[in-house]
Amino acid sequence: MERLKRRWFGTVIGWGTAVALSYIWLRQVWQPEFANRWLWLTLPPLLYCLWVLGRYLAENKRAGETVVLTTFGWGNRLTLLRGLAISMVAGFLFSPWPEGWLAWLPMLLYTAADIADYLDGYLARITNHATALGERLDMEYDGLGMLIVSLLAVWYGQLPWWYLVLGLARYLFVFGLWLRARRGLPSYDLAPSVHRRVFAGFQMGFMSAVLWPIMPPEFATIAGTTFAIPTALGFLRDWLLVTGQLDPHNARYRQVQQWLYQMTTYWLPPLLRLALASCVSAIFLALRQAWPPPTWVDLFTSWGLPLPAFLAVVAMILLLLGGALVLLGAMGRLAAFWLVFPLGFDMVTRGLDWANGLGLVTAVCLMLLGTGPLSRWKPEERFLLRRAGEG
Repeated sequence: MERLKRRWFGTVIGWGTAVALSYIWLRQVWQPEFANRWLWLTLPPLLYCLWVLGRYLAENKRAGETVVLTTFGWGNRLTLLRGLAISMVAGFLFSPWPEGWLAWLPMLLYTAADIADYLDGYLARITNHATALGERLDMEYDGLGMLIVSLLAVWYGQLPWWYLVLGLARYLFVFGLWLRARRGLPSYDLAPSVHRRVFAGFQMGFMSAVLWPIMPPEFATIAGTTFAIPTALGFLRDWLLVTGQLDPHNARYRQVQQWLYQMTTYWLPPLLRLALASCVSAIFLALRQAWPPPTWVDLFTSWGLPLPAFLAVVAMILLLLGGALVLLGAMGRLAAFWLVFPLGFDMVTRGLDWANGLGLVTAVCLMLLGTGPLSRWKPEERFLLRRAGEG
C-alpha cells in the first residue's frame, strides 16, 4: 500500500503538471478570461477523479486474490488518462465555443477518452492486471464523462436541455440506491448485459460527434433523441430490477422479455434496413448532380478541407455503398455508422426533410440493434458483443 500511495502521489504531480502546462498554453491561444475559467472548472472533476483513485487503492487486486498489487498496470494508467481528459473537457463549460481549430479541442479530448475506454480493459486483461480498482475507476469515469459532455453539448446548443437528465441518470440511480439503503429497503444485483454495454458504447461515440463544430443542432437533436429513448428505458428497467419490482425469474417477465428481444432483433431490423436503403435512394435522386454534388463541394470548401471535390465523391460512394450494404445486411452496423456522415452532409446542404431525418433515425437504430436475420456478413459483431481481450 505504501508503494501504491507513492504512485498515487506521482499521479497527482503528473496531472497537476499537465493541467498547468495546458493552462499556460490556452492563455496564449484563447482569451485569458476564458482560459482562467477553464482552469477553475477543470479542477473540481480532476480532484474528484484523484479522490476516487486514492479512496479505493486497496481494491487494486485481481478477482479472487487478497494481495494488493503494487502497480496500477497499463490498463489503469490508460483509465487515469481518461479521467484527466474528461476533467479538461469540463473546463470548456460556461464559455463560448472556441473559434477556429481550437473549437475541435473539446471533441478531441472526449474522443481520446472514448478510445481509451475501449483499450483500457483490453490492456488490463491481456496483461493479467484486471482489478476491482480498474472496474470502479471505469464506472466512475464513465458516469462523470457522460455528465460533463451532456452539460457541454447543452451549453453549446447542440442538444436540448432535457438531455441533462440522461447525463445525470447514473448519479440519480446511485442516489436512489443510497436512499433505499438508508430506509432499510433491499436492493438486488443486476445481471451482466451485453446489450447494455453496446448501447453505452454507441452513446459515448455519439456524444463525441455532438461536439464537432460542424454538427448541425437539428441533426444532433434527432440522433440524440433516438439514442436517449432506449437508454432511458434501459435505466428504468434496471431500476425496477434492482428494487425488486421486476423479478427476472418470473415466467411472465421472461415471456415479455423474450417477445421484446424477438421484436427488436428479429422482426424490426429488416424493416429498418429497407427504410434506410429507401432514404438513401431518395437522397441520391434528389441531387441534381451526383459526381460530385456541388453543394457538398461548397460545404467542404467552407470547412477548409483539402480536395473538396474528391471528398464529395468519396462521400457519395459511402452513401451508395452504405445503402447497399445495409440492405444486404453485410457489415450492417458499420455501414449504418458511416452513413451518418453523408446523411449529415445532406441535412446541412438541403435542410431537414423526411429522407435524411428518417434515414438518421433508422441508421442509429441499426447501430444499436444490429441488422437481424437474412444478414449476409456481420464481422463487427464479435468486437461489439465481446469485451476486447477476453477469451
